Amino acid sequence: MNTFQQRLISGTVIGAVALALSACTSNTGEALGTQAESAATSGGSTPDGSHPVNPQLDCPGGEICMKAPTEGVQLQTVGGVIESGQDVEFCEVVELPGGSDVVYNVNEFEVAMTTYSHHLIVVAALPGSATDAAIKAGDKTKCFTPDVFGGDIMGVTGSQKPYHREVFPDGVGKVFHGGQKLIFDYHYFNPSSAPIQARGAVNFHTVGAEHVKRTAHSFGFYNFAIKTPPHATQSFDASCGFSRDVLVQKLTRHTHQWGRDFDVSFSGGQKNGEHIWTSPSYEETEYVFEEPVLMPKGTGFAFTCEFENTTDVPLKFGISAKDEMCILFGTWFTPTVGDESEPDQRCDSF
Repeated sequence: MNTFQQRLISGTVIGAVALALSACTSNTGEALGTQAESAATSGGSTPDGSHPVNPQLDCPGGEICMKAPTEGVQLQTVGGVIESGQDVEFCEVVELPGGSDVVYNVNEFEVAMTTYSHHLIVVAALPGSATDAAIKAGDKTKCFTPDVFGGDIMGVTGSQKPYHREVFPDGVGKVFHGGQKLIFDYHYFNPSSAPIQARGAVNFHTVGAEHVKRTAHSFGFYNFAIKTPPHATQSFDASCGFSRDVLVQKLTRHTHQWGRDFDVSFSGGQKNGEHIWTSPSYEETEYVFEEPVLMPKGTGFAFTCEFENTTDVPLKFGISAKDEMCILFGTWFTPTVGDESEPDQRCDSF
């Protein structure tokens, strides 16, 4: 077990990573620089099944073309230059404007990134915590996970697509305050022959407090046992359950470029074994239920990751663009308003 796996299991970063990568697909250029071709459909499905227009599609390299929201705020990283061949991850602190009396009731996020991003994970430092006291806006360091400044964090949003829109059902969302510090964890792999500009942005769309009565949470079901021999195709099964009753809004697969079919079915309860969704590639990442589905305590999801290893070395679970992952993420909230117990829903298979 490596250090990254140990930190995930400890619960330090799993919730943050799960929420932030709940819109994942690989967009690093690791698939021969196919970001531009796939960008048109990389916005993710909205609850009504539609696909928003991707403002990054025709955006000049190194720029953010996503407009700020009419109601809410846009935050951007300062970013930096990624040299040719560089595979690097940074964590940068950004602060929400206003004093602590300014409340942001958020029911939608939009994420935009420049070319050759692998992911953008956004977490918030818990106000008054040791992590909050240790950081200030503008702090930036190399990192592997967003807890580099401390573990007192909560997941906000994120993506591995150049553009993604995340919309919660009415009554569900997240609440932030002015002056709250956010950590933007951005990972870039530059396969091109020229330097690139790394930069990310997030739109916080706000609504009245009456529209955010329940908090959107995330679960992460991880399968670390996915070692695939060179030039082989292999599938790996895992099954995980919830430790409390939850309502699940959507499911998201996360693999890298060697991921092929990703199957999900119900595990336990009256729907045990019922097929939900098959994603045929790492570019098709998200399944939104027509209505949030109630998952009683002890029930969960079974998932299968298939990999086609076209390389000369074994594929294993890891955090670089040359590794693979097998993760089922999802968004959930409580069936009862006011019951926010057991927010950390995670599971690890080896």
